Amino acid sequence: MNMSAMQATDLLTSSNQVMEQYSNGLRAFTFWISDTLYAIDISRVLTISQEMGNIQSLPAEAKGLVGMVEFQGNAVPVLDFANMLGFDSGVENSNALIQLLSEKEKDHIEWIEALEDSLVNDTPFVKAKDPNACTFGQWYNHFKHRDETLMEVLSEFDKPHKQIHALADKLLDMKKDNQLDQALKLLQNERDITLKRLLKRFEQARIHLKESTRQVLLYVTEDGTTPTVALRIDDINDVIDFKPEQFKEMNRINNILTGEASELVVAYLKQAEQADCLLVEATNLVSIAQN
Repeated sequence: MNMSAMQATDLLTSSNQVMEQYSNGLRAFTFWISDTLYAIDISRVLTISQEMGNIQSLPAEAKGLVGMVEFQGNAVPVLDFANMLGFDSGVENSNALIQLLSEKEKDHIEWIEALEDSLVNDTPFVKAKDPNACTFGQWYNHFKHRDETLMEVLSEFDKPHKQIHALADKLLDMKKDNQLDQALKLLQNERDITLKRLLKRFEQARIHLKESTRQVLLYVTEDGTTPTVALRIDDINDVIDFKPEQFKEMNRINNILTGEASELVVAYLKQAEQADCLLVEATNLVSIAQN
């Protein structure tokens, strides 16, 4: 899919051309890639499909190329749109988040074990006592996601997480006051109740991420009947009618974008009550897929 300089200049990337092309507005199919919303002319969308199991790998390497799929008697190349643009897909981001949650779950099991060891064996307790200072707390306090259900699940972390960290000073002070037996009893109680509650939240978040991540194939057409390329995308959004005044030029941004991204993203679409989105030029997409 590497393009020569001449092929690249043949693509429709001029901001003026884009603004003129959509001077009467645009009905667009919109879809998500991670937390960014994209749009494509709905006349270029043939269909969408959740059938992913019949994608065949190819003995070739190209940016974003997943393989081929048979559709309506045609062999159609499948491209992962996020990878084409040079960044991780929603599935890859979800898998990374699942891994992070597993690591932070383990950290808090080890935190409890370290506190017990400090109480029993007088080893220095060097773990973070402040829930906002541990690596999970620092991540948790700043994490945002468009998935409202995930954010709701994560909101349930706050209370047990703070309660666990509050144990350090309390139990270490009890030991200083010759209340070691009581401190160990309280630690075991908090391990059985509060820690288990926290670990359950980690499990719920991971399960939600696994179950909610379902990519789909977006089939793009040139003639309205024949599939030309299939894009693997994270999530469909809606069909939206954009007015001409919602189109914003991309000249300055395109100076920053590189590779396929600079050819694919041709306009910024402003929305008042929904997420703004980036317009993908289907003609350029097809040209890139065929070269």
